[in-house]
This record gives sequence, C-alpha cells and structure tokens, in this order.
Amino acid sequence: MSDTVVYALFHYRVKPGMEDRFQDYLAKVLPVTEAQEPYILGYEIFQAPDGSYFQHEHYENEEAVWKHLELTTDGQKDFAEATEMIHLTMVGNLTQKFRDTFLDGEGTDFKPFRSVNR
Repeated sequence: MSDTVVYALFHYRVKPGMEDRFQDYLAKVLPVTEAQEPYILGYEIFQAPDGSYFQHEHYENEEAVWKHLELTTDGQKDFAEATEMIHLTMVGNLTQKFRDTFLDGEGTDFKPFRSVNR
C-alpha cells in the first residue's frame, strides 16, 4: 500500500421506499467515475443476502476523494437521502480536516501499519 492511497469501505442499507433514489445515485455517479475519474483506482459495490451493501472505493490519495465528491455532488445527495450507514471505515493517511468532515465520531479510520504488495 502506498503512503498516499486511500480506501473507503461502506456498509449500508437502502431505506425502505428509497430504492429508486438509490438507483438515481448509481446512474449519476458510476458513469462519471468510470469515464472522468482516473484517480479512482477501484469502485465496487457488493450486496449481502440481507439486502445491505458493502462498497469499496480505492483512491490514489485523499485529494482524489475530495475531487470525486465535488464532481458527483448531485449523486452524493441521492446516496445520502436513500441510504442508512451501518459503518464507514477509511484506510489511509488522512488529514484531520478529512476525519472531522467525514468520520466525526461515526466511523473508523486506520493508518497504514505493515503491508506486503505484489
């Protein structure tokens, strides 16, 4: 793991009756992420048997996260409205500003400790 890479790991559920709004989020964000954001190294969403979701986002650095949120603001509003966060985990060297803005006691963040990469 590079010293600048950031991972965002979300476990969430879609609120009852908000499935269409969640689909709006996907329709707005995923095409932009794929076509216009080379600094996003990975963006994957998985669904559990209970219907909850696990989302894994892999960024070049913290600045890439800020850029992504700015570029996809409308879709992010849909996500916030349609979902209920179960847990947020951030992995990487994050600034205090980032922690205060996104975690604010609600999530967990981990700094790099040891790794083996191939």
